[in-house]
Amino acid sequence: MRPIIGVDIGGTFTDCIVVTPDGAVTIGKALSTGPEFDDGFINAVAAAAARLGLDLEELVSSAEGIYHGCTVGTNAMVEGRTAKVALLTTRGHRDVLASMQAGRRLRSQPPEYIAYVSVQTKPDPLVPRSLIFEVDERVGLDGEVIVQLNEERAIQGIRELRDKGAEAFSVSLLWSVANDAHERRIAELIEQEAPGLFVSRASAVVNRIGEYERTVATVVNSLIGPAMDSYLERVQERLRGLGYERTLQIMTCSGGVIAANEARRLPMLTIGSGPVGGLIGSGTLGGLEGGRGGATNGRRPSMDIVTADMGGTTLDVGVIRDAQPLSRPTSWHGQYEYFVPTLDVRSIGSGGGSIIRYDEELGTLRVGPLSAGSRPGPVCYGRGGEQPTVTDANLVLGYINAENFLGGEMKLDADAARRALGAAGEPLGFSADETAMAAIRIVENQMADAIRVASVQQGYDPRRMSMFAYGGAGPLHGAALARELGIKRVVVPLSDLAAGWSAFGVASSDVLVVEEDALSLLSPFDAGLLAGRFEKLEGEVLARMEAQDIAVDDVVLARYVDMRYRRQVNEVEVEVPDGPLDAGGVERLTEAFEREYSRLFGEGTGYAAAGFAVTGLRIRGTARLGEFDLAERAVPAAAAEARRGEREILFPEGSGARETVAIYDGRAMSPGAGVRGPAIVEFPDTSVIVHDGATAGIDTFGSVVVEL
Repeated sequence: MRPIIGVDIGGTFTDCIVVTPDGAVTIGKALSTGPEFDDGFINAVAAAAARLGLDLEELVSSAEGIYHGCTVGTNAMVEGRTAKVALLTTRGHRDVLASMQAGRRLRSQPPEYIAYVSVQTKPDPLVPRSLIFEVDERVGLDGEVIVQLNEERAIQGIRELRDKGAEAFSVSLLWSVANDAHERRIAELIEQEAPGLFVSRASAVVNRIGEYERTVATVVNSLIGPAMDSYLERVQERLRGLGYERTLQIMTCSGGVIAANEARRLPMLTIGSGPVGGLIGSGTLGGLEGGRGGATNGRRPSMDIVTADMGGTTLDVGVIRDAQPLSRPTSWHGQYEYFVPTLDVRSIGSGGGSIIRYDEELGTLRVGPLSAGSRPGPVCYGRGGEQPTVTDANLVLGYINAENFLGGEMKLDADAARRALGAAGEPLGFSADETAMAAIRIVENQMADAIRVASVQQGYDPRRMSMFAYGGAGPLHGAALARELGIKRVVVPLSDLAAGWSAFGVASSDVLVVEEDALSLLSPFDAGLLAGRFEKLEGEVLARMEAQDIAVDDVVLARYVDMRYRRQVNEVEVEVPDGPLDAGGVERLTEAFEREYSRLFGEGTGYAAAGFAVTGLRIRGTARLGEFDLAERAVPAAAAEARRGEREILFPEGSGARETVAIYDGRAMSPGAGVRGPAIVEFPDTSVIVHDGATAGIDTFGSVVVEL
């Protein structure tokens, strides 16, 4: 086996994880370098190579696989740095993007907006009307061509849109899911009239019934297409120049990786994928014997986990039930919903780089959502930052060792951080210490509220869960968040590697290939028709896997259907039970739908007398490109051997006076070693705060487990 490399780009740092054949895991970190993120990618891999005693080319050329979590598309959407997109659609359907359901207009809006209808408006259009062109064509729901495509008018529209400065095209025609011939022809005409521009076809992006959601997905794909295509092309070229000859794999928001060329064609699959790697890694570690919940005492705690990924810009929260992350059937961009399944990650602007400032209008201190990012970064970085951040507050409170940040590779300026915090708190009469304590209280309460939204409001009790705290800042605040939420166990996965945990999750992800088919069937269902459609989809999935040199025997296939009760609008995705899809299989499928419907909406809410409908079929194929086993720490050590001294710490929840706290070197601790709080367990890339009354130990995989 050869090394496996995972790289994840964050708002402040780019993280690289290398898993070597002996199961050892090494982390490398570098500052993110947006908008040219490929520089940060290479720098992070080089940092990991240096820690392994290898040069960059030696590591990259020997890699079994390189897996990448990419935020370029997400950043482009959030910041509005997207392409100028033109949309071609069927005559009479020019306003499809403006036809959203009423409930979507209220999504993520404040209470005062929801309460007053007079102030409610639709969001800004994804494509202005001036860049939407109607073509003469019509296909029926059965795929029959009712009106032939008028190619002359289509060419006229393409030329007009090109001359208006369109940088990318989207083509979304009515019922193209049943017959995509017209969409294919228009795409050919675009290449003829506007060669080299990015083109998205609805039937190739999302082959599902639902004109609005399908069109939104197609437009979103084009909005970020040029930026993602350019970025991934640069990364691929640089890796080839370093001797990497295999396929670069890209993380998707649904929890698997796809080939880089596929991601260049369907970049919208990467939106929101940044935090997904951490969820996958947590599920992977939680499922390993001895690593279940990070137990150090032989117990096997519940597999229910809430994840808290605190990086430089955001806190990302997810929930794992029975080792499986929760997911949603659709994705959102603001108030626009579209057909892309995604793992359910909730994010807020609370990270190490979140800016602390005085709000003159409210007369209070505010933390986030604005972030200092990596440029200029926190004041203590000495890179030109002038506004204090959460990292500056952590440094002033004593949580962070100024001489050991990033293993000593970056020295921090505590005096500059103190001056900036003092200035931010001056309007309130706060000293630098008081400002730092107030800021930490604020940000920890904001994060606790976000975890409640992701757990309690979804029907899950966090008190019955373990918390996985990771990201560079997650271990600093994990125990405080857990205490606020009533959680009794906090796991810092693989100790120092928690700072790059999303990169580890990316590296441990399966290759994912999905094929789907839109159809409209009413019960009683034709078992032969369903079986035939699934067989066709399975063949397409296996062919795409073989194109990546993955053996058919290594592919795991799962079948899904979108079902609903007749006369309903919304579908429920149901996994098809094992076994042949004959008459008995169809009956088992219907029973599985009713169980899932009751689970989602409550017992007695179903209405079988109405009959059933199937609106879509889906095959998910997964496979591993390389296997790795994590090395266990087996050498016992006493905690006293790891003690490195003491430091004066100021806890926001304490008396207001600094306390003398023991400092431990986490790398010197092995299973069996334990510490009692208050204490700090330090690693090169993160630190774990152990509060008074809590204990911390190391499990067999090297994770820090804090018991509250």
